[in-house]
Amino acid sequence: MIPLYILAGGKSIRFGSDKARAELAGQPLIARVAQALTSVVSSTTVVADVDDKYLDLGLRTISDDEPGLGPMGGLVTALGDVDDEELLLVSCDMAFVDPGWVALLMAVPGHAVAFRDAGGWQPLFAVYRRSVASQVHDLIAAGELSMQVLLDNLAKAVPVPAKWAGSINTPQELDGLRY
Repeated sequence: MIPLYILAGGKSIRFGSDKARAELAGQPLIARVAQALTSVVSSTTVVADVDDKYLDLGLRTISDDEPGLGPMGGLVTALGDVDDEELLLVSCDMAFVDPGWVALLMAVPGHAVAFRDAGGWQPLFAVYRRSVASQVHDLIAAGELSMQVLLDNLAKAVPVPAKWAGSINTPQELDGLRY
């Protein structure tokens, strides 16, 4: 089993409100992610803008070490928090994650393992090993915050699963799932 870190520190600009708390089938998106993966993870931690932000949902929440760095900042925070050698990083808005996807990633050795398709890497459902911490710090220090660049430099690719469902970025996308 692997520790799960859910990224929920974004500003939700396109969404207009805290996307992690937006509900689908009566459940906050972030809770859906945590619940869907509970059988394959050893622990769940949320990386957000404020400590304990999702404590009311029963989710341990830590704040970004360096706010404003996007997913790269969330990853560096998770890498600094994790006790294990690896972690699973997932976005809070992936409402239809499949626990079987974790096994697909874990079966491939490497410093980072992520799904990739013609559109590029899927960095927010990926396994990162602690060994990538120095590369992440170096990219941040150089002002490079692209997860695509990080993965181009060190990741092993796994084909995107057939039933891949990406992130929900707008209220309209969420409304489209309700009907």
